[in-house]
Amino acid sequence: MALRESVQANNREGDLDVVTGRRDGDAGVPHGAFLIDLANAVAGWHWDEAGALRQRGIELIGPDATRDAILVAAGFNGITRVADAIGIRLDTRTANASAGLRAKIGIDAFAPAEKWTA
Repeated sequence: MALRESVQANNREGDLDVVTGRRDGDAGVPHGAFLIDLANAVAGWHWDEAGALRQRGIELIGPDATRDAILVAAGFNGITRVADAIGIRLDTRTANASAGLRAKIGIDAFAPAEKWTA
């Protein structure tokens, strides 16, 4: 689940409504609002905004954590696009296990229905 390790490390519950943009906040993660803004800028190819946030991140969480956050956002976005483009489908077990979470966060709206069927 998104932000699972960060939430556990900080003994807080994550808020998926924040992660999906339904509500503002930090999603239960230190600097979560900043990280969401950074991930959105990277995933949306908003390079001027990403550059400004990168500078802010260096001051807020340090250069290494900022680099790692950008790498994760860019990598996840790229891996998902590659999988979709070459027709990789979720295996039945993962599709079944993630059905409730996908419904809760509305992720099914971002891909054709055949993505969720093995």
